[in-house]
Amino acid sequence: MRIISKKRLQQFWESRKVDSEIAERDFSAWYKLAINTDWANFGALKQTFGTADQVGNCVVFDVGNNRFRLIGRVNYVQGIVYVLKAMDHREYDKKVWIANCGCNSPPPKPPSKLKKERPKDTPPARGQKKGK
Repeated sequence: MRIISKKRLQQFWESRKVDSEIAERDFSAWYKLAINTDWANFGALKQTFGTADQVGNCVVFDVGNNRFRLIGRVNYVQGIVYVLKAMDHREYDKKVWIANCGCNSPPPKPPSKLKKERPKDTPPARGQKKGK
């Protein structure tokens, strides 16, 4: 799987004052495991991370033997995990993340493919008539 973004994980472990080394070790282990897998669905994900839970449109991963949580959105078709939030267990238990991560909102729609309009003073493309 492709992980977007490892930087968010790194920012989390660097922000930890007491257990930054433990957080780095645990999230790095999660990352290494996740990038070397390819999940077709949540069932396949559960085979890799047996304690993962589906919460709305998000997946909650237990990281570091229940010490940390990672909230992500998984696009199984494209093979991408979007890291939304990394937190410790205490912050997770407050459940503020549910509203802030958008887990209960629909996934974003892909951008529409709009035709680019050419400037008015540009001649038409070959084989195209003026005014079209």
